[in-house]
Amino acid sequence: MLRLLTAAALIIFTMPLQSFEASKKEMPFDFKVMPQAGTETMEIELLLRNTANYPLSFEFRTSQFYEVNILNQNGEMVYSSSEGKAFLQAIQTIAVKPDEFKVWKEQWDYRHNGKRVKEGEYIVKARLLASNLNGKELETKAESEASVYIPGQNPAFRHVKVTGENGLYSVSIEGRPKNGKLWYTVEDGHNELLPEKGVSALSNNWENYNIKVSIPADKLPENGSVILHLYEKSHNDGHIINPFPVILERR
Repeated sequence: MLRLLTAAALIIFTMPLQSFEASKKEMPFDFKVMPQAGTETMEIELLLRNTANYPLSFEFRTSQFYEVNILNQNGEMVYSSSEGKAFLQAIQTIAVKPDEFKVWKEQWDYRHNGKRVKEGEYIVKARLLASNLNGKELETKAESEASVYIPGQNPAFRHVKVTGENGLYSVSIEGRPKNGKLWYTVEDGHNELLPEKGVSALSNNWENYNIKVSIPADKLPENGSVILHLYEKSHNDGHIINPFPVILERR
């Protein structure tokens, strides 16, 4: 039951130094937002890369280095990375050496005004809030935009928590399998690490499941993700329904 998990390739961005002029075309760095939608949360990475052959020094007026907004198809904002946060009102500086990059991460649980947003396409917009670069004013703020598809809420699984590393993992999850049993396999996106196993349900209501996963060290990927695939099977023909991938570890 091997299923490939599409891994979002990490992309990087650029800007220069020296006699810098704040023209967008002359920016010596790359700035990019990279959202990855999971079953219950969205992971958002922001990458700032120095593409010049000299160091870059970014100056910010506060401790807020960026702003991320997520908009629905109607253009309504459903997420802001700065909402509810307080920032130090003092100048901050970030130095990035040539060919090196700075990474920031945000996480969103798909909730807006206390409710999970609807399934569908969303736009993620990010803006770098640096005011100066190598002592010169940045007239143009670097921006990046990406579209992402947010899945609907899974009817059979929710509230997953993962602990562990290096082949030993503990997964706590709430499940409500309609057909009295849930199934899972473990893989790395290419190879099956653990064959299919089934767990019987005690009722048709939501209940807690604790799954222990043990994988020999020599089977673990050197680079990549260890992924638990939870799912149900159709009572009619046994095909997989309500798949729920869980990343156990990124290596």
